[in-house]
Amino acid sequence: MKNLLQKLGFNSKEINVYLALLEFGTQPASVIARKTNYPKSTVLFLFNNLIKQGYVRKSNKGRTQYFYVDPEDLKKAKEQELHEQQKILKKTIPLLKEFKTPFSSEPKVTFYEGIDGCKKAYLKLLESKTEILEFGAHSDLVSKFGEEFMSEFINLRVKNKIYLKAISKKDKIHKKLSKFDKKHLRKIQFYDPKKGNLYSSIAIFENKVLLLNLYRDAFAIFIENDEVAETLKTIHKMQWGKTGVPAEAQV
Repeated sequence: MKNLLQKLGFNSKEINVYLALLEFGTQPASVIARKTNYPKSTVLFLFNNLIKQGYVRKSNKGRTQYFYVDPEDLKKAKEQELHEQQKILKKTIPLLKEFKTPFSSEPKVTFYEGIDGCKKAYLKLLESKTEILEFGAHSDLVSKFGEEFMSEFINLRVKNKIYLKAISKKDKIHKKLSKFDKKHLRKIQFYDPKKGNLYSSIAIFENKVLLLNLYRDAFAIFIENDEVAETLKTIHKMQWGKTGVPAEAQV
């Protein structure tokens, strides 16, 4: 839960006082200070910041200030914030495009680091206008990205009608995946595990290549280059149908 609040823009102290107030209900700052081991002045400072953002409410009973939190307030505030950001973005992007120098060009090689960065890189496959050729280490994709992410990715790829031809090691997870090949617009061919391991996945589409490594350090390299893409497409075609596993043993 703390990780989710952090992604919504809370810092660690704001998270602690917010959750304490959520747990113990309407309370003065002194109570939350005891529960979090923060000075009362710190709690008041944090609550005032959260009040300004619309996440916390305040009321007075005599001389005492009481604070209250309702998750619906957070939802409404974030929706309003998103709405305002979208309006600003709509005005800003045209100005930025005018400001951009006409002599610049997009990078042809882009590096991504960490699981989140690798997920962002992997989602680029959904932009493909052609079939995807892949040397796939799907066991790492499932274990590191999670079944929920991969299931959603497959559904979106199918929705976009992007066909996938993968060469993968003959193992338990790939045999399980291959049972759903027709439903998932995919064909997996196995290679003999005795020939070695695929520790990284390589996906080739259009003039683009994505090298994705999740085995130990999570990183991805995205390349846009006609010659590199064509070279890897040729290697894939050379191996397709010659994977070393007899056709009757594919499933």
